[in-house]
Amino acid sequence: MKRLVNTLDKNSIAITLLWFLCINISNSINAQNMEDFIEHDSFIIVDNPKEVYKSFYKDGMLYEGYFPKGNSEFPRVDYYEKGILKFQYSLDIYQMALNGESEDIDAPIEMTEEEYDAYLKNRYKPKLDIKSIYQNGEIIDGYSYKEIKSGLLTRKIENYRTIALFIDVFAMHFYQRVNIILDGDRIYIKSPTMEMSEENLELQLYREGNTWITKQELNRETIGQYYYVIGEPKNLLPNTTFFIYNQEENTYGYGYKVFENIMGNGMNLMDIDSMYFNNPKMFHTKNMETFFEDFIDSYAVQMSKEEVRPKEPEIYRGYILTNKKGEIIKGIRFFEKEKNTFYEEYKEGNTIKKENISLLNFQDMFKIYMENNR
Repeated sequence: MKRLVNTLDKNSIAITLLWFLCINISNSINAQNMEDFIEHDSFIIVDNPKEVYKSFYKDGMLYEGYFPKGNSEFPRVDYYEKGILKFQYSLDIYQMALNGESEDIDAPIEMTEEEYDAYLKNRYKPKLDIKSIYQNGEIIDGYSYKEIKSGLLTRKIENYRTIALFIDVFAMHFYQRVNIILDGDRIYIKSPTMEMSEENLELQLYREGNTWITKQELNRETIGQYYYVIGEPKNLLPNTTFFIYNQEENTYGYGYKVFENIMGNGMNLMDIDSMYFNNPKMFHTKNMETFFEDFIDSYAVQMSKEEVRPKEPEIYRGYILTNKKGEIIKGIRFFEKEKNTFYEEYKEGNTIKKENISLLNFQDMFKIYMENNR
């Protein structure tokens, strides 16, 4: 009898130990699952509305489900399947800034207090209605975002290609959006926020031969044009002020024409001049799609800097003003021929001085002229 009791006691102890071991293992697994599992209820994905969205981690890495990123001012959510980044969900910050980011959820006619609290909570959640597609960690179709100081740069991508850039700038009591859109052989730059204030300013950037032209239009009326020339200008444009200079072992021309009825207005949407002086080789590109990619990359770099100042020309070659026929009426210009180098000075449409000079010595002559004639 004593032997049987001892056997039962031993079995009971073994069963008890096994039971405690199972509980500890279970608790350990549950604790691990709790660490690797998160629920989110601060947003709504429009094409998949839920009260709660789940995120699962594996070995500390994002693995399955919805993972918020960004900040409360501009929320975004990445979606993973088995460790692979598949989609990004976001919203249009322009609509968000105008307090029209989404439609309100209709309130039930009759609600309990609990239902009303749930209704209010859902009503003010950000509604993410833009779905972007990832491949190898990059957006290939949809919208890609870059946060900058006091703003956001948004690329619109279609089939791997960037076709538009949206710039949103915020300050105290101020908000402005600028759209940069590639359409055929032209880049259009305009601001929907300015249009709302009845100032419909638009820039068009396009190429004619070796000359890039930025045309400014205000309320569909041309108010000014800027010219970026690759190489030394040969056929001068009418009613234009031109600088000719060397930069990075190449010759360039920069000109502008501003119409009298808006003199002093100073309206602009983008400092293309700084981009041209700081990265002139970008304008050598022949393919418009390639140029557009380089253009918005250069602008993104410019926007990320605290202060952007155009590079000073390395070598000056001339400063000239033309009349309505494209003839020089005033200025100074250096010429480099096969047998000699010289400069000419112009006044009232006539050549008043012509002397042989080297390009190096012309620099002093040019600076003296500019000090006395600008």
